[in-house]
Amino acid sequence: MNWELVATGFYVGRIRYAPGTVGTLLGVPLAYLFGFKWWLVLLVGVSFYFLALKSVEYMIGITRERDPEEVVIDEVLGYLFCFLLVEPTLKALVLAFFLFRTLDILKPFPISLFERLPGAHGVIADDVVAGLLTGFILYIILSGG
Repeated sequence: MNWELVATGFYVGRIRYAPGTVGTLLGVPLAYLFGFKWWLVLLVGVSFYFLALKSVEYMIGITRERDPEEVVIDEVLGYLFCFLLVEPTLKALVLAFFLFRTLDILKPFPISLFERLPGAHGVIADDVVAGLLTGFILYIILSGG
């Protein structure tokens, strides 16, 4: 398998300007395809985590960077987890995109704790937590409560 192709989101991560933001856009069709059933998000997300783990480990090995900028598979996965609690309506997809990117960039507590995990887990887990937190916030906003 071409691990670089996977890690960079079909080389989308090689875009010079805001690769994480552009990479997050790759998560939109995935969220729409799988986001209508919470168990499907969980099943695909956990399976995808292991694929992401292998590809990120590969990229860390060849770049010797702790969190290579061209790796965007973590953003794709994190965005998918935004839809564990809410369905991917147009409103939810847009709100999730902006909220997820904000949380991913700022990395408030507890997201910052997961970024400290060793190796590829640290690259991926902070985005998963940002996605879960985004989903929780969206649930509160969209359910009116």
